[in-house]
Amino acid sequence: MSLLEDQYSDSKNFMARVELTRKFKTNPYSWILWIFDQIHFPNKARVLEIGCGNGLLWKANLNRIPEDTHIILSDFSEGMLSDARRVLNGDAERFEYQVLDAQEIPYPDNSLDILIANLMLYHIPDRKKALSEISRVLKCDGALYATTFGTGNMREISELVSAYDDQIHYSLEPLVGAFGLENGEKQLRKSFKEVKMIKYQDSLEVTEAGPLVDYILSFGKVNEALKGQKRKDFESYLTGIIEKEGRIKITKDNGIFIGTQPK
Repeated sequence: MSLLEDQYSDSKNFMARVELTRKFKTNPYSWILWIFDQIHFPNKARVLEIGCGNGLLWKANLNRIPEDTHIILSDFSEGMLSDARRVLNGDAERFEYQVLDAQEIPYPDNSLDILIANLMLYHIPDRKKALSEISRVLKCDGALYATTFGTGNMREISELVSAYDDQIHYSLEPLVGAFGLENGEKQLRKSFKEVKMIKYQDSLEVTEAGPLVDYILSFGKVNEALKGQKRKDFESYLTGIIEKEGRIKITKDNGIFIGTQPK
């Protein structure tokens, strides 16, 4: 099963991940607003977001978008783009939508001011090619804004799953190993002369088992292993921990890379 079929045919799995953070974050200033704070919009900016998901970044920041900005929302999933159109329906004139492969961006050289890749570069099979494409389409004074997470992100979840059943494997290591806070700068410097990393401070204090289970099951292989009664048993297991400890504390380790002066 492909990544598209497994996790991103629509925004259901994506929203399970968003909802856990929304409900139980300890930082009152949300990640999605913080990302937008980092973005510098020049006059009449042309913006491309790759892997836009359901358009949540833009919905949450609609009143902050400069009026002269042209925004292209792209994803490799038509289902995701359909959800983005629905979420942003009342503001259709601001946005253009396109199914797009980040490894072959169909725009001319030096044609975009901003490119946004929010929690998605680790999914791209040929990341070197994608980053080369990104630097190609950006103007000489353009910028890439790429978010990701580090090795400590959500580490307690892996421990919880293993403690419940050591035959079930849950790990974000393949993603962070592909493009994480620890190794992203080295990859980006092959395509950008200047790279800066900024970290976002947050953690989770989870007081309900249901949203945590939904988050864990948004990853396909775990979903297969925790079907039916086993899901109910796992939720009861987590509920027991919460009743005993008062909450489940989870580490967050997120940040953004800003790449400028494309090569």
